[in-house]
Amino acid sequence: MGRGKPLTDYEQGLIDANPALGMSNRRIAVFMGSSINVVNNYIKDPLHYDTKKSPGRPSLLLDRDKRNIVRKTSNAVTSCAKIKSYLGLNVFSEAVRLVLKKRKFIKHRKMKKAPFLTAVHKQKRLEFARKSARTDWRKVIFSDEKKFNCDGPGGYRSYWQDLRKQPLRFSRRNFKGGGCMVWAAISSVGRVNLCFVSKRMAGAEYRICLRRRSSLSQSSSHNQMVGGQKDPHPGLAGLSLDMNIIENVWGYMVHKIYEGNKSYVNVAQLKRAIEAAWLTVDQQLIDNLYPSLDSRIFELTTNQGGHTSY
Repeated sequence: MGRGKPLTDYEQGLIDANPALGMSNRRIAVFMGSSINVVNNYIKDPLHYDTKKSPGRPSLLLDRDKRNIVRKTSNAVTSCAKIKSYLGLNVFSEAVRLVLKKRKFIKHRKMKKAPFLTAVHKQKRLEFARKSARTDWRKVIFSDEKKFNCDGPGGYRSYWQDLRKQPLRFSRRNFKGGGCMVWAAISSVGRVNLCFVSKRMAGAEYRICLRRRSSLSQSSSHNQMVGGQKDPHPGLAGLSLDMNIIENVWGYMVHKIYEGNKSYVNVAQLKRAIEAAWLTVDQQLIDNLYPSLDSRIFELTTNQGGHTSY
């Protein structure tokens, strides 16, 4: 049986005036057309009457079912419909979703990309971390190549849709409209101009890019370099983009170049946008990345050469 309507302010006033009127609780209930229990409940605690929220309809799931849902979902790549089917629950998928929504430690997240690391990779990464524990990173130059496409990277297609308007759409051309490869280097004393290179950069072309580095190495005592085709830094392991801070600079530039889901008609237009974004890279941004290297090395050592959060 459903819950009845609560007493109005007028009805509560009649009950409060009960001693003055000389009416019993039963007569008050008959006069108002309410049950005697409603009147009695109000008289028991008039200050807190009707302040308790209704718990709503009882859940069709038992506490055991809710625990099984959480166990099945913990760090799993699955859906609410599959969980319901696997556990044999006679409820809608929305009921499973509500159970997970109420758990503070269960959140739906987009899985981060990470390179595939074999045991050999992890061993070499761990050796690199141990050798670099006392490195003065401000004497190290970081370089890398980056490919940019005219149609932009994947994963930046979300937007806030106004249901009163037509939905937005994006178009993608073959090979993402073309693109270009860029090489750059950064240090604690400055950065070099961008160098547009071929998508399959050979050794001779790479040496041309390295000549641009000479201004950085001569301006200070920089004698080591990380990134690029050859890594003079001793022990640098492959698949270690999380140890190269220029990757963070590339991420900053990607947001600048493709901000607002922007795309480019041709490669020439894309190159102009890349050069403009490179000019916005402030030295303060680079300086803020250098202190994180010690934390990266520590986390790499703690994880035994495995993936880090960087």
